[in-house]
Amino acid sequence: MTTALAPSAAVPAAPTQRPGSAATAVMTMTWASLVSFVREPIAFVMGLLYPLFMLILFNAVFPGEMKGGITFGEYMLPAMITMGVLMTCTQILAISVAAERENGELKRLAVLPVPAWAYVAAKCLANVALSGLNIVVLIGIGRLALGLSLPSEARSWALAALALLLTIGACTALGLAIGRCCPSSRAASGILTPIIIILQFVSGLFLPLSQLPAWMVHGFSVLPVRWSAELVREAFLPATAAIAEPTGAWETGKGLAVVAAWLVGGVVAAIIITRRDTVDR
Repeated sequence: MTTALAPSAAVPAAPTQRPGSAATAVMTMTWASLVSFVREPIAFVMGLLYPLFMLILFNAVFPGEMKGGITFGEYMLPAMITMGVLMTCTQILAISVAAERENGELKRLAVLPVPAWAYVAAKCLANVALSGLNIVVLIGIGRLALGLSLPSEARSWALAALALLLTIGACTALGLAIGRCCPSSRAASGILTPIIIILQFVSGLFLPLSQLPAWMVHGFSVLPVRWSAELVREAFLPATAAIAEPTGAWETGKGLAVVAAWLVGGVVAAIIITRRDTVDR
């Protein structure tokens, strides 16, 4: 004769451990990306210290004034802000994604109860934080240590914020897409390092665009770097500084349109490449 267990004597079920929320996952991965950036000497130096060093160097080597009544240091401040965003959000991010793809981190992340968008959101937040730190350091050192002038109108700061947000978004999307295409971090570094160096010279970051050959200016104007730097210069420099631009005037609408187009194109490319990449599936 079999005796059934009373309800009170039934063995209690083991408690189910629920995974954390998506927001928790995003913040955890964001913090991990920031810690990884600080602990990686090359990324820290190239993303944060290199633009600052170049600003101090150019300000010391070229102390005179340029066309438009500005110093070379004042011209270089918007350029180095743009360069810091470019290197952090494209080069360093692509190398990081390629490394995570290579060592299997993306594959391990795919089996966790975390939505796919959380990884992208974490990379975006990390890039915003690192770019913001870079911008604050450059502006702070430029103003307090080098005595560079800063804009005094709210419109100028609003234009700078809009231009930099669009640039951060476009560069982040491109960094995610390129990182997914590279088989290793070394490949990503080998591909992007010479490209970034060339862009610094042909996009008006080291030399005014008016000093470059016309074919070079027009040929590389399809890329967003030239326009991002020009938009930040428009925000930071007086109206007289526009004489150093190729047309002798600021091209605000065109610049915003080009950077926004690259943002949209970068997002589409990142989505398509990520879906076709089977390394984490």
